[in-house]
Parts: sequence; C-alpha cells; structure tokens
Amino acid sequence: MGLEALNFAMAGAREGFGPFLGVYLQHEGFDPASTGIAMSLAGVAGVVATTPLSALVDRTTSKRGSVAAAVVAIAVGAGLIVATKSLWVVAAGQVIIGVADTGLAPLVSAMTLGIVGRAKYAMQVARNETFNHGGNAANAALSAALGYFLGLGWVALAIAVMAAATTAVVSRIPPGSIDDEAARGGDPGSKSAFRALVESRPLLVLGLAAFAFMASSGAMLPFLAQSLVKAGQDPSLVTGGMTVTVQVVMIAGAAVVPRLAGRIGHVAVLAVGLGLVAVRAGLLMYSQALPMIGLVEVLEGVSMGFAGVAIPALSIDIMSKTGHANAGLGGVMTAYGAGAAVSPLLAGFVAQHAGFPVAFLTLGCVAAAGLVSWLVGWRMATRGDRAPAPAPARG
Repeated sequence: MGLEALNFAMAGAREGFGPFLGVYLQHEGFDPASTGIAMSLAGVAGVVATTPLSALVDRTTSKRGSVAAAVVAIAVGAGLIVATKSLWVVAAGQVIIGVADTGLAPLVSAMTLGIVGRAKYAMQVARNETFNHGGNAANAALSAALGYFLGLGWVALAIAVMAAATTAVVSRIPPGSIDDEAARGGDPGSKSAFRALVESRPLLVLGLAAFAFMASSGAMLPFLAQSLVKAGQDPSLVTGGMTVTVQVVMIAGAAVVPRLAGRIGHVAVLAVGLGLVAVRAGLLMYSQALPMIGLVEVLEGVSMGFAGVAIPALSIDIMSKTGHANAGLGGVMTAYGAGAAVSPLLAGFVAQHAGFPVAFLTLGCVAAAGLVSWLVGWRMATRGDRAPAPAPARG
C-alpha cells in the first residue's frame, strides 16, 4: 500500500491552492486578468522545468528524498502566497509551486515503474490515480472547512499538513524496493533523452493531445467558481463543494479505465476524455443553474479520471525499452503543463472582455480541435508500425 498511501497524501500538497487560488485572489481584490496571470505562472514554470527534471529522474537514485523536498517546497510557496497581497510575491510562490509540482509526476511514475514493472504499470497507475483523487477530495473538504470558518488564507495550512504526511509516508517505502533500471524503462544506451523524444512521432502527437486537454479543461472549474462567486455565492463552499464532487467522480473514472482500456484501448479512452471537455463547455455556455453545474462536475470528474490514467500509460508504452521512459513522460507533461498555463490566461482575458459564457465557449473549441488532431494525428503517427504497444493499438 506504499504507493497508494503516497498518492493519497501527496494529492493535497501537489498543486498548492489548486482551484482555491482563483477565488482567493478574487477575494483579495485581484481582477480576472491578474488572477489568470497568477494562476498561469505555476504552469509556465512547469513548462520550463518538466523535461529537464524528468530526464534527471531517469538518472537519480534518490527518488524518495526528491519527493519529500518537492512537497516541502510547495508548502513554502503556499505560505508566500498568503503572506502578502503583492502580485510579485504571489508570482514567486506560484513559480516555486510549479517547479516542485513538476518533479512529482515523473518521480511517482519512476517509483511505480521501478516497484511493479512495466507489465503491471497501467493497472498500478489507475490505483495511484484513484487514491490521488481520494486525497484531493479529502484535502478539498479540509480546505473548504478552513476557508469557511477561518478564511481562505488558511488553505495554506491544509497544504502544509498534507506535505508533512507525504514526507512521513515516502520515508516508509523501502529504498531497495525500487529497481532504478526498470524505473527508467531499461538501458538508455547511447541515445540522448532529447533525441529519443523528438524522434518519436506518437509521443509528439500525445503531447499535442495533452496540451489541448489541459488548455481546455484546466481553467473550467476555477472560472466556473469565480462566476458563481461573482453572482453572490460563498467562495469557500462553492469551490470546496465542486472540487470534492469532481474528485469523488474522478475516483470512479480512474478505477474503470483498466477494464475500459482492455476493450477499446487507451487511445480511445483519451479521445472520450477530450470529447467530454467539449460537452462540458457547451453546457456551461448554455446554463450555470445548479442542476447543470452538477452534471458538469460529473463530466469533469470522468474526463479528468480518464486522461489521468490514459496519458501516462500511453507515454510509458511508447517509450518502453528506450531507457528514457520518464523523460518521455516529462515531455508529454511539459505539453500538459503548457496547456495548464495557457488555459487560465485565455479564459481570464476572454472572461474580462466578453464574459464567462464566451470564455467557456472558447475552451470548448480548444477541446474539439484537440479531439480531431488526436484521432487523426495518432492514426498518421502509427501508420506502418508493425508492433505498436498493446494498449494504444486497440484504440
């Protein structure tokens, strides 16, 4: 249960304020454009750091210590955000969070691959994601309670608590249980990580799909919360309630992916996830009444659960036996992080100048374009492959 406990504890620390950042900054007097900039900075920092850090993960033998250092840095960044009303200090906190969070995905992937091996990797990723979403739900509930009773700035306390729990859990994983060569996908030989990444057409197509997914989905829940707060709803209860609902649904979404992928493949699973993002955007543009919000939250949980398992599973399949498995995942997560950075910037400026419904429409168009490029691009990238990876091939 070491990996499961790690993912549960780490979930609350990984993204700092997460969906609470937007309503916190709104409460502190930041306009939508400034909020979008601040929310994007963690993603921008991640874009710069993801691929180099992931390549470093393939080489390091200190994976447990690196996880502990990363979550402590995230707690420090959260503390900076609540310590001031200066956009520059908030920006510094977001950069720290972005860089630290960037290293966690390849670290956990490497630990998973090194402990269970490639044959059981996809199944274990689904379990990791299930416990990760459970941890997110618990942290969101704790954050909502702290925000409602003590103030939104106290959300930083929840982050610190989860960071401490993560450090305790990771220290209990035996270092000898991690096979470092298996963790990087074999012997890298003489090929550099950069060359292995750019020569893989399927990996490039997957990176584009990951970008489109997060560029369309990343800002949808936070900006829905801002829209409801603007209409007079309590920021802590609205954000916490929506986040808990989404995370609970994501647990179920991630749990069903192994069985679903066994029938249709991870390629199709990711396509469904992209399609659901476009549907969510269309529904929000049409109405933001309570029943519609509930339906959108369910669809978000399913789409995020599907993508959260399908993307790393596809990446590891593509880069298997190259010795650069985590560098490959890092390349894809760089694109994912770029989407996370673009999403609030795009939604923030559109919302400020044209309103929230038009912002949701814009995000939906990005998802639709990403779905088309994924289906067409994957077919072209894998055309002529004699032995594609099993899970993607069934898609």
